[in-house]
Amino acid sequence: MNSVQENSFHDLVPSPTSEQSYNDSSLEGVAANFKLLLKLIQDQKDACNKENTDGLRMLRVATMMTILDNVRTRIKKCQSFGDKRSSESKLTNNVRKEKKQDEAMIDEKEGLKRQLNASLVARKRFEVMCWSLGKEKEIMAAELSKKVHEVNEMEDLINELKDKNECLVERLHEGSKEKQEIKVETNKALSEQLLRSLDGYRSMKRKWKNAHEENMKMHASLEEMGHKIESGIHHFRQQISSVEEIIELEHVIESLEMQVAKHL
Repeated sequence: MNSVQENSFHDLVPSPTSEQSYNDSSLEGVAANFKLLLKLIQDQKDACNKENTDGLRMLRVATMMTILDNVRTRIKKCQSFGDKRSSESKLTNNVRKEKKQDEAMIDEKEGLKRQLNASLVARKRFEVMCWSLGKEKEIMAAELSKKVHEVNEMEDLINELKDKNECLVERLHEGSKEKQEIKVETNKALSEQLLRSLDGYRSMKRKWKNAHEENMKMHASLEEMGHKIESGIHHFRQQISSVEEIIELEHVIESLEMQVAKHL
């Protein structure tokens, strides 16, 4: 596409042979640029209808603006070609100046295109980070569910041990004095086992509480990061017009990477 623009742009220099050859070359260049412009308009229309975010929409718009500027310059030259030959030298100088300005504009647009490509790469990195955070969230949710299940099993075991202990206490009171010492030892062992189970339950409960708090923090961080990512995507869809915006976007990316690194 750039080669077509450059070939059409070189047609702006007037031919020294004759007026007829100059007019023909200028009109042919305008026709070629109009064909290219119509094709770009059709491609942009198809992309909008299909809601296709291929990353080339802004590039097509910039190319269409360049073609329109080129065509406008050609038409001005065709209108001013009938002037006196005394003004041809001045016109040639103006054309050369405009050519240099247009070439500088094309270089600037190429630089913006490279910046846009870099921004698209950064957007892909955002998507990969979001996907990774989603996987981490799923893993944490599964681990939390597993811990909750273990805590529930521990509570059931403690309740069962309490019931057994109560039964043993009742049997102890109902038993004879000869078996009382044996039952006391058994009750003591069960009591110690119960205390150990209670300690394990408390420890498991603290771990579950810490895991729950960590999950809530992660959820809050994910929501905050989601807002920032939505803001970054909205910023991508706007026209990039300065290097300062690219630098600001890179700062946002670095900030998000630091936040992700804290939770990984």
